[in-house]
Amino acid sequence: MCTSIFTTTKDNKHLLARTMDFSFPLNPNVLYLPREYEWTSEADKEKHQSKYGLLGAGRLLGTSYFVADGVNEHGLAIAELYLPNKAVYQKELNDEKINLAPHEFITWALGKFKSISDLKTELSKVNLFEVPAPLIDTVTPLHWILTDTTGACMVIEPTGKMLHLKENPIGVMTNTPLLEWHIENLSNYLNVRPKQYDPVEFGEYTSHAFSQGTGTLGLPGGYTPPERFVRATFFKENIDQAAVEAEAVTNAVRILATVQIPKGIVVTSEGKEDYSQYLGMMCNESKTYYYTDYNNTRISKVVLTDELLERKTPKVFVMKKTEDINILNQESVTPEEKISDIKQTGETGANILDILRQELVLGVKAAQDGSLSDDAHQTIDQTIEQLKMLKNNS
Repeated sequence: MCTSIFTTTKDNKHLLARTMDFSFPLNPNVLYLPREYEWTSEADKEKHQSKYGLLGAGRLLGTSYFVADGVNEHGLAIAELYLPNKAVYQKELNDEKINLAPHEFITWALGKFKSISDLKTELSKVNLFEVPAPLIDTVTPLHWILTDTTGACMVIEPTGKMLHLKENPIGVMTNTPLLEWHIENLSNYLNVRPKQYDPVEFGEYTSHAFSQGTGTLGLPGGYTPPERFVRATFFKENIDQAAVEAEAVTNAVRILATVQIPKGIVVTSEGKEDYSQYLGMMCNESKTYYYTDYNNTRISKVVLTDELLERKTPKVFVMKKTEDINILNQESVTPEEKISDIKQTGETGANILDILRQELVLGVKAAQDGSLSDDAHQTIDQTIEQLKMLKNNS
């Protein structure tokens, strides 16, 4: 599933935003992956080292961190979405190319390139090898939307041996079919518009609209990729253009709210709930990552600062994944609310313990190769503080 949009502000800031829709609980957090970050490919076990620092939403897969979307220190931003039944991967390794597992592409690209044009110079060297992603043990059928500070918006859809970039003039992407089909399908919705339709005469009778919104009659309301593509395109094109970055974030949240999937609304053939687990939003110019979780609609923000770029090891930013409600009075909490709080506290605790496990894996690895530094101690201290907060709130 998943839906992505790309928007521009009046002061020429660019924002790539996406929903992460999945039927398996991914439990991501915002990650910082540093310059010179080293990771091992699941494709051919070759080691790769990043050149640029990046922020994104992701987690530990195996012994390395990977992101599903992110922005690097030069403003290149990428998000991966599913492309079932269309994505084509190679079944053999190619010693003359860069062999990557599909889920590794973003980490490789954001760690190596400054812009889309920079990436284009080496894209033909990539061999996407068919290998399952750790954690979900599934070969993920992916395609990617890419943006940078020039305002370019491109898509990579792996349908053959050679990867290539294609322009995305709409600035929207969902899932199968391919992008060209979605763009052509927009011709079926030329009648949909924000403006109210005028009254119409039928003989001697004049028919008036029951209320506002007649222009949107015919806008599809389901959650299939074509319906989400049309809906996201309509709202993106007609929402008042944001003046500045903060307004662009608000607009992205409002647009994506029209395609977000609540739990229980879309159920797979295996009986699993496919739902929007988080919203991720990336500003190309400010190198900022914004995140909202399914269980907490408050927006969290991390900026790729100079201080962060000096860090030598990955950093996990622990997101609060329970609803962060601003209480304006001192009304007593009902028993039902208390039970809900206890449940959400347990879920938060499980998330923090999962992060702690990830950090311990990296800590052991760093100790083994002699690269354990003050950064690791800072991360451990941060996790301990989160556990203290959890204890105090329980």
